[in-house]
Amino acid sequence: MLVEVFKQPRFWLMLWGGIGLVALVYFIIAASVQPSNPSAPSALKHDRSLLTGEMADFVYAFPPRGAPKIAFEYEGEAKMLNDFRGRAVLVNFWATWCAPCLKELPSLDKLQEQLGSNKFEVVAIAADPRGPEVAQEFLDRLNIAHLKLYADPRLAFTSAIGGANVLPVSILYDAQGQEVGRLVGEADWTSPEAIRLVKSTIP
Repeated sequence: MLVEVFKQPRFWLMLWGGIGLVALVYFIIAASVQPSNPSAPSALKHDRSLLTGEMADFVYAFPPRGAPKIAFEYEGEAKMLNDFRGRAVLVNFWATWCAPCLKELPSLDKLQEQLGSNKFEVVAIAADPRGPEVAQEFLDRLNIAHLKLYADPRLAFTSAIGGANVLPVSILYDAQGQEVGRLVGEADWTSPEAIRLVKSTIP
């Protein structure tokens, strides 16, 4: 009886079809968990030992997600996070009316001075309807020398990442444009734990 089953074309069709399906599922899963550049830091590699001190409230993204494809402004021109692909990026949303934001900005300025390069940039975005001119006045008062002035006066980008109502918000992206995680609230970005966390994403 078993021999007769083996002789049936339908049996072999179902067997090879099942093997093919299993192989297809395996390759789909393998592709989804492998970074495009295995040697580069990835949002999939969550090192929870980094979440101490000033970074204790940093929350890893799971699953990793790309940035919204919504423009913000730089010197009157549209800019998107895709323009920074190949660099790790710390996006910080701040506003002139937000006291913790203004307190945090000098440490972000120092972080940019220390680690800023063609592999990493702090992108501090003024989420302020009063526009970049007013935001620039506050940067000047704080003697911010190393941060560029990015702006989101219509709050479109800020709202898309869920940060319109709670500022400051800092989101760390890896060089592949995937969100590593985020921190809601003020932090000292010159602290040793902040430096270690940021460096872990720099290719």
